[in-house]
Amino acid sequence: MRVSDVGAAVIGGGFIGTVHIEGLRRLGVPVHGLLGSSPQRGRERAEELGLPRAYASLDELLDDDRVEVVHVTSPNHLHHPQVRDILAAGRHVLCEKPLAMTSAESAELVRLAAASRRVAAVNFNIRFYPLNQHLR
Repeated sequence: MRVSDVGAAVIGGGFIGTVHIEGLRRLGVPVHGLLGSSPQRGRERAEELGLPRAYASLDELLDDDRVEVVHVTSPNHLHHPQVRDILAAGRHVLCEKPLAMTSAESAELVRLAAASRRVAAVNFNIRFYPLNQHLR
């Protein structure tokens, strides 16, 4: 499978969502759309970013068969329910940190990810900073 064969969508049109979209584009991954904080804001950001579609809801995003992986860059308190629904829909997911707001919610998502047989990852962009390596 080629990278260009994997379709993506991004939840969250803020700074980090924009970073994910740029990263996906640089890798040659087609970004099919964006789910914003509201349908109107999503449409505005999709247009600004040159994306073909703004989804009005997570259900609408998950109904798009071209989307195989969803990048979750929404506010932290939304990560758990969004990742749960993405995995339940059989999609791969990359979630910005934190995965969830509690260890119980995180444990639930880890179990769901294992059962789904989909790739589920949490982005931690400072993992290899010298201080973090020292703490390990």
